[in-house]
Amino acid sequence: MKSSILEMFELDYEVVSKKIEEFIRSSVQTFGKEGVIIGMSGGLDSSVTTTLSVRALGPDKVFGLLMPERDSEKKFVKDAEQVAKKLKINYEILDLTPILRKIGIYEMLPDSVFKNKKLLMERLTNALRVSTFEAQPSDLPIIDFKTGKRAYCYTLPKVRLRSVILYYYGCLKKLLVTGTLNKTEYLTSTYDEHGDGACETAPLRNLYKTQIRQLAKYLNLPQNILNKPSSPDLLLGSIVTDEVLTGVKYEVLDPILYFLEHGMKNSEIAERLEVDESIVKRVENSVIIANLRREMPFAAPI
Repeated sequence: MKSSILEMFELDYEVVSKKIEEFIRSSVQTFGKEGVIIGMSGGLDSSVTTTLSVRALGPDKVFGLLMPERDSEKKFVKDAEQVAKKLKINYEILDLTPILRKIGIYEMLPDSVFKNKKLLMERLTNALRVSTFEAQPSDLPIIDFKTGKRAYCYTLPKVRLRSVILYYYGCLKKLLVTGTLNKTEYLTSTYDEHGDGACETAPLRNLYKTQIRQLAKYLNLPQNILNKPSSPDLLLGSIVTDEVLTGVKYEVLDPILYFLEHGMKNSEIAERLEVDESIVKRVENSVIIANLRREMPFAAPI
């Protein structure tokens, strides 16, 4: 990727930071809340959102909720704790494992398999995986092709449970549920609108992922956060990352989205970015699907 392409995304991050901070302050006031609550994953987006919230409101008005479960990467939880402690905010760790086990989620991936990382990786390697950008869920090693179980049966309850608990705590504490959705996810619909996309405000939604990484550098976030690949952390989070699931690196994906937004033809984008036109088409299809999903739920034409 030519550096000149990425330069298109360069912003004055001091100005961006101040705008987002003012947005957070005004949102809290508009909704009549006492502060904000953020689901902290130890990832880039949630760390940036939490940092900006503290800059906007002060640490006493920001609450972090960490919601790990059996399949979560332990180091991700530690990273989230590191950010929370550095920012001096109140936070709580709520283990979702007992709830998910009661639902029966882990029966699809028994403890005996999960604990055998070698076997799990073999299944992951051999699993049939369909790109997110082809509007089908990515098949993970939990799939039983004979019964037709799909990965979303395993992951969807997790992200939606996080949302339910986040809103519950927000209601209890009179805090504004502040999301971490970014523009790249929003345009491609690589999120669940009732799960990780459910929130009352989304301060980062107008920033591409590559821009958020630059904003994080401006905010002086820890290197382990800056260098960490983005992941939904639903299974083997350090391996099954966003870029693995989509099959496209953000340094390629974001410029494609930018050019599509500005009406450039697929062939021109492919030539400009020196990528195969089929990749551009896949991204374009994801945008079309995302627009359709945002119209849901559909109503009968009466």
